[in-house]
Amino acid sequence: MNFDKIKTIAKKEFFDSVKSRSFVIVFGIFLVLMLTSSIAGVNQYNEDLQSYQETMASFGNMKSSDKFLSFPEPELMSVLFGNIVSNIAVMGAILAIMLGYNAISGEKERGNLKLLLSYPLYRDDVINGKFLGKIAVLVMTLMITALISVSVALVMGLVPTVDDIIKLMLFMAVSIVYLVTFLGISIFFSTVSKNETSSMLNSFMFWIISAILITSVSGLVADTMVPEAQGGNGLTFIVSGDTDMSDFEDASQGIGMDRFDSYEKKWKVQKMIEALISPSLNYEEVANAILGSSGDKFSLMVNDPTQDLSVFEILMGKMTNLVSMFLWAIVSLIATYYVFMRQDIR
Repeated sequence: MNFDKIKTIAKKEFFDSVKSRSFVIVFGIFLVLMLTSSIAGVNQYNEDLQSYQETMASFGNMKSSDKFLSFPEPELMSVLFGNIVSNIAVMGAILAIMLGYNAISGEKERGNLKLLLSYPLYRDDVINGKFLGKIAVLVMTLMITALISVSVALVMGLVPTVDDIIKLMLFMAVSIVYLVTFLGISIFFSTVSKNETSSMLNSFMFWIISAILITSVSGLVADTMVPEAQGGNGLTFIVSGDTDMSDFEDASQGIGMDRFDSYEKKWKVQKMIEALISPSLNYEEVANAILGSSGDKFSLMVNDPTQDLSVFEILMGKMTNLVSMFLWAIVSLIATYYVFMRQDIR
């Protein structure tokens, strides 16, 4: 492994990527979405904060714990980056795919890869240089996104706290892992595909299945694995003025709990399938937990609403999603590396 050669290849990949027309178009759309989302987020935060202050003033005699659970104070990072998470999940994945789909297949079609390997270069230098150059483009994109969002907040009079900065750094790290995952997947398809067109189609097909169709598929699998509670659909109560409600409660309690248990099991099975298969859904779960927009934070604070949970404690509840995210990133990179090192390039 020659680090000077890797650096040279990475530098070339970086500048070739940022000068390509497809990147400029997707990057431009991405930045516009980030800017509009940031402005909308700041406005929404100001509205939520004003509403929160008015609500607290009108319920001054309520206990502080009840206030928190019923009317939680809005968090800057949660509101500011609320729409940005979904934008990165969609446009970020598309950007990563556009960067990687022709990394190897395009070089093969133009005959550049065979020429490149005729020089005193090891294959690992080539693939490492390509990965590092394109990862640098993704990191640059996310850094610009963060600067835009923070700048919009500062211009509009909102100053992030130290806790907000920590959340932002963790959010950026998770976002980089997510984009690297789709970069690795797209370069993998670029390595195994015969041409650029099939590489792009395979990459986007994987994204569509894992990000969009997986929700429906996992729901169907969960319905198959977990049977419906018996008697849940066929029992109807007609309530009139002389009805004894205790009879209703006694009759419905068993059926209601059975249906609730069945629903809870289906929900867990569905979430487990999505966590194993979908990098996009994992990213949204982890990113929202970091920013504080996940409902898990409040469920953890029910017993003691006054406790101050750190972002790391909240993330422990998303450990399955977090581990799955890193596994997808690592496996995609290793698979690409393995296939490229053993491939017969003519």
